[in-house]
Amino acid sequence: MRRIIVFVLLVSTGIGMHAQSLTGTRGLIKSPTARMYQDNTLVLGAAYVPSGIFKRTYGQYQGVVTGNAGLNTFVTVNFLPFVEVMFRYSHEYNMKVQPTNRYFPDRMFTARVRLMDEQGNRPALLVGLQDVSAAFDLTCKGCSNYSAAYVVTSKEFAYRGYRVDASLGYSGDFRGMEAKDFLGFFGGVEVFTPYAENMSLLWDYDSQLMNIGINGYFLKRFHVTLGLLDMSKYTWILAYRYQI
Repeated sequence: MRRIIVFVLLVSTGIGMHAQSLTGTRGLIKSPTARMYQDNTLVLGAAYVPSGIFKRTYGQYQGVVTGNAGLNTFVTVNFLPFVEVMFRYSHEYNMKVQPTNRYFPDRMFTARVRLMDEQGNRPALLVGLQDVSAAFDLTCKGCSNYSAAYVVTSKEFAYRGYRVDASLGYSGDFRGMEAKDFLGFFGGVEVFTPYAENMSLLWDYDSQLMNIGINGYFLKRFHVTLGLLDMSKYTWILAYRYQI
């Protein structure tokens, strides 16, 4: 109950651009959407994954939740109006990068292509592939930690100054690569109010956890998101965007 009260206070004091997800691409708290940045946009960012949710990316306990938190740092580029690519580096806190313990942070390349723009009653439609190198056998599939191949659709609805952007997607295995980050249906909504044009409220189900958050967009450059993963564990996302 205390966490819910804190979240409500944050919303009431927050200050509409679509959100930046902790996966490194455009999205909600974690779930992808069919939204993209404008053409020729470069985004640099970082996202905090709390302990109890961050999973080990190497060794005997690969894929198992650890007692450590993690940090996703990413570079995202839209070099065409319908193409988005992202490189992400995921590091586990309290772990030294050295050959003796065989720990090296996870590195992942993601590509997303929007197949259809939103127009009238027609929603936007997008396909995405996380860990492209593993999917096409450039690296081992067993080394993949955040693999996912998905299709997602997004549609915005407006009512008396409010805007609700709803997304629904599905992720599964691809070319023998197991879906790990998202498996099955995912989706959520982003809500824009007429009272704070630079703020949006976020809710999503990432196929595993229910998450809520608030996104702020400042100085036409910075995305700041505060949220609760699994409705209980604090997360944050900070991203800087630049028009190339």
